[in-house]
Formats: sequence, structure tokens, C-alpha cells
Amino acid sequence: MKNLKNIFLAFAALFSIVACETDADTVAEIADEAGLLVDVTATSNSSILGSPEAGVPLEDALVTITNAYLDMTVSQTAGTTDQLEKIEIVKSFNGGTEISLAETTSLPYNLVISDLTSLLSGTGVVEADLRIGDVLSFRTKVYKTDGSVYYYNSSMGDYSLVVNCSSDLAGTYAINYSSGLQNHIVTELGPGLYEIDSMMGWPGAGYAVTFTDTCGELSLIDEWQYSNPIYAEGYVDNDGNIVWTTSGVDGVYDGSAWVMYKQ
Repeated sequence: MKNLKNIFLAFAALFSIVACETDADTVAEIADEAGLLVDVTATSNSSILGSPEAGVPLEDALVTITNAYLDMTVSQTAGTTDQLEKIEIVKSFNGGTEISLAETTSLPYNLVISDLTSLLSGTGVVEADLRIGDVLSFRTKVYKTDGSVYYYNSSMGDYSLVVNCSSDLAGTYAINYSSGLQNHIVTELGPGLYEIDSMMGWPGAGYAVTFTDTCGELSLIDEWQYSNPIYAEGYVDNDGNIVWTTSGVDGVYDGSAWVMYKQ
């Protein structure tokens, strides 16, 4: 199950804070010292998607890749490049050795890789090695003219491609509450990553939550606007409905099942 956990951790990282290669307590100071702040974005078709081998446990199944593409842009959001020597983009597979991908002395910088062989180049990994949940990570490094080097982590300077199945769950769904059918809107945030406009139980309230789809297996990410821990596990049925077999909000409800009917 190790690789399947990777897919959740990679998605969850989108909601973590900016970090650096030194100490978490010096994040703000490091950001200032690096001279500039950056933002990494990628197009919606940036992904590694495929079909796992049938009849084999998901974590062991060979994956036939159907889409392998990266179009990411590093942009400057604040600060100055006066003391910038260069910016480097590095990649690693499942947390392995870092491999230099590209360097630039100016921003914005756009990086496009349009095939699986190039994406995996230098990692020692080929398509036959890939499993659902494997992660190809990209990090941004800032080199200053004084010789110092900083990473920009998390949502500021990182991007990850997680090997996953194709997923298309965006749309309007209805839950049959005691008061009648009420709609929930599901929006795609990235390949296999979605947002529900409001947590189950509060239709229309704006309590947005996020979840992952790993080859039809759904898991809610424990991040929302309140401190109450939340959870939900489920699947996509043959009619395209989202079935939450269990869910909970600490102090409110626990073990509740919901069916979100595709409209």
C-alpha cells in the first residue's frame, strides 16, 4: 500500500505551508533572504495517467500509460532578481536522487515535456516500473550571487505528477437529504484532485472540502476552514455516482454514508 499512500500525500502537500531546506522556524526569514518569491503553476493536462493491469492488486498492477505531459511555469510574485545567479528546476522519483532539469536567469520560465521517456530520463525508471501512486516531483532552487542556495517548497515552488488513472468527476451531484434533494458542485483542481463546494451535510453552505480519486477509490483530505478533523472514504459506482461509504466531522457526526447522484 506504500505507493497508494503516496498519491494522498502528494495531493495533501498542495495545502501545506511554504518550507525550505533548513528549519521550519526560519521560513519567513529564508523567503526574505532568497530575494524573491515564486509561484509554480501547471496546465490542467499536466499529468501521468494510465490504465492498471486488470485482476491485480492496484499497488502491484502494471500501468499502461495513456498520457504523460508537463507544462509548468515558474513566475516571480514578489522581490527582486538583483542578487539572483540562476533558478534551477530539479526532479526526483519517489523521493530519490535529484536530477537537474533546467536553469534560467529570468522569470517567468516555462518548461514543457511532452513524453514519458523525457519525463523519466535520468531516474533509472521506465514505464514497466511505474505503479499507481508513484510520484515524480519537481522543485525550484534559487541560487544567489553570494553563493547561497534556497529551495522553495510546497505550493510556492513545488509541483508533482502522480501516476494515476484517468478521472472525470467534475459536475453537479445531488444528495437526498431529509429535506429533499440538494445539490453539491464538484470542481476539478487537478488530475484526480477535486473540491466539493460544501461538506456533506451542509449543502450550499460553502464549507468546501477536497478529495482524491485513485482509480475510483475516493478519499477526503483532512483540510477545510474549521479545526474539526474530517474524513470520508468511498468509490465511484457504475452509474458515475459518488458513494461515500463512511464519513465524519469530529463532534458532529461519525460513520455516515452518503450517495451523491450525478445530475
